Amino acid sequence: MTAAVKRRSPAGVPVLERTLGMVECLSACPKGVTLSDLARLQKIPKNTTYRILNTLCARGYVTRDEPELTYRLTRKFVTLVYASAQDGGLIEKALGPMRALRDQVKETVVISIVDAQEGIVLEQVPGLYPFRFVCEPGTRQPLHASASTKVLLAQMEADRLEPILASIRFTRLTDRTITGLPAFRRELERTRARGFGVDCGEALNGVSCVAAAILDRQQRPVAAITVTGPDERLHEKDFGQVGALVKSCAQVISTAIV
Repeated sequence: MTAAVKRRSPAGVPVLERTLGMVECLSACPKGVTLSDLARLQKIPKNTTYRILNTLCARGYVTRDEPELTYRLTRKFVTLVYASAQDGGLIEKALGPMRALRDQVKETVVISIVDAQEGIVLEQVPGLYPFRFVCEPGTRQPLHASASTKVLLAQMEADRLEPILASIRFTRLTDRTITGLPAFRRELERTRARGFGVDCGEALNGVSCVAAAILDRQQRPVAAITVTGPDERLHEKDFGQVGALVKSCAQVISTAIV
C-alpha cells in the first residue's frame, strides 16, 4: 500500500491540512486502510488520526469496516460535486429523463462527469433485465476507454482539453483499448462529428456503452448520459439508434438546467 504524503504549507491550518491529507490518502485506497497505516502514511499521531476519522465518520464522509478494521470514503463527497454548483439541480433534473431513457432501452443509464484525470459516476438508473450492469455513484472511469469521458472531452475547448490529454496514461485494459494519443485524438474527432461517444469493450470485455453530453447555456460540457449493457444486447450495429436516443435525453436535461 502506497500513498503520497504531500508537503504541508506552513501558512495552512494544521488540522485542516491533516484532514484533507487523510481524505486524499483514503481516496487513493478505495479498498480501505487501517488507522495505523493511515497514521503512518500521513506521518501524524494515531490519536489525532483517530479523532479526525471519528469526525469524518460521524458526518458521513467515511465509513469503518468493522470486520477488517479499515476505513474508506463514502459516496457523500461525490454528492457534493453539484450540491452548490450553479446548476445544482442537475441530478434532480436528470433522473426523470434518465428513467424514460432506461424504459426505452431497458439497460442501465448513468450520469457522470470528468474530474481531473478520470470520469466519476454521479448516479445511475438500473436496467430492467435480470442481468444488468451496476455503476454505483463514485465509480471511476478511465478517460481513454469510456464513452462518457470521450464525449465530454470531445466537447471541451482546447485550453481545457490539452492539459487533460497530456496527463492521460494510455493503459491497455482490453484488446480494444486505445493506447496512444494520435489514435485517441482521431476517436475524439469521430465522437465530435457524430455527437455521441462509444465504448465497445475498451474498458471491460463484453461491455458496450453509448454516451452523449449535457451542455450548459454556453454549450460547455457539464456531464454525460450513458447507456451501458452487455455487448450481446447492446450491439455495435445498434449504436447509431441508441446514440440518437441518448442524445435526445441529454438535450432534454441540457434544456432543463439552463
